[in-house]
Amino acid sequence: MSQIIHAKDLRRGNTIIYKNNLLLVLENSFNKTAMREGIVKCKVKNLRTQAITTEVLTGEKLEQAPVSKVKATFSYSEGVNYIFMDNETFETVEFPVKKLEWEKNFIVDGMEVNVLKYNEEILSVDLPDQVTMEIEFAEEAVQGNSVTTALKKARLSTGYELDVPQFIKTGEKVIINTTNGTYVGRDNK
Repeated sequence: MSQIIHAKDLRRGNTIIYKNNLLLVLENSFNKTAMREGIVKCKVKNLRTQAITTEVLTGEKLEQAPVSKVKATFSYSEGVNYIFMDNETFETVEFPVKKLEWEKNFIVDGMEVNVLKYNEEILSVDLPDQVTMEIEFAEEAVQGNSVTTALKKARLSTGYELDVPQFIKTGEKVIINTTNGTYVGRDNK
């Protein structure tokens, strides 16, 4: 039996059914005014199409979707699929690469992820908030550029390109935010 949740009680990470779509709440805001009901805006990700939209859910009563998270480890890519191994049952889970357009920038061999399932339908792969990755190539630092926020282009081993500080060199390991793909810091391990 599904539970009902009021829009004002939604939090990041909640999964809901809205207009026959299965949605994951990425961000939410609640603005209360003196004379009327509060306005609830949520940035949501459709777990079937991967589309990210903003919905105004003021006053809505929504059905919570029982989405389960299964810990899995990335094994390898095979043609149009990424293959993950369920950490408990050791069964393999195939996931189409086309559904992982953003996530594939940060998936490396042996990485542990959460596979999201609704009933038995495999929906998406949930990455850790931050990952440590190796810089495959970094531009040379510009001599004399002493601006504190000076950045240069770099490429990760997956091919993803991002801006990093001038002091980062090819071969270094850095911490990347998987939500927006930005540099967080050096991995000093």
